Amino acid sequence: MSQFKDLFEYNQWANGIILEATDQLGAGLETPMPELGGSALALLDHLALTEAAFLALMTGQGRPPRENDRPYDDVRKGLRATDTGFIAAVPELETRLGEPFDVPWFGRQFTIEQGLLQVATHSVQHRAGIAAGIARAGGKIEELDYIMWLYAKR
Repeated sequence: MSQFKDLFEYNQWANGIILEATDQLGAGLETPMPELGGSALALLDHLALTEAAFLALMTGQGRPPRENDRPYDDVRKGLRATDTGFIAAVPELETRLGEPFDVPWFGRQFTIEQGLLQVATHSVQHRAGIAAGIARAGGKIEELDYIMWLYAKR
């Protein structure tokens, strides 16, 4: 079992917990949180778009078009599709860890390994902000720690 396989299975699980909680929020998703970079919906959309962009770039599909102000259902569907996409792509990406790929918004290349690590750590950061938004809106969120995923799933 590879660490990247674990990381992206964990990522899918943690994103699922976030989505289960945000499904219950309604208008609370749009409560401003400027200190965290935006509302829970804005952070969730950013997380989903970033994951989708890195997956597309690392798998040679090119940068997907950027959509602004997507409705929650579109964000949800996109995140679920990207979760599935990473699970499918990781075995092949692991054979190319040292290979460079272009990240156009930085104007430089990174390795596939660096890109995979970026997605995993970036997603943790934004799930924490989304969890704060869920709590502020009166929602509840399950534990998101990697160790909890290991305990429950491994």
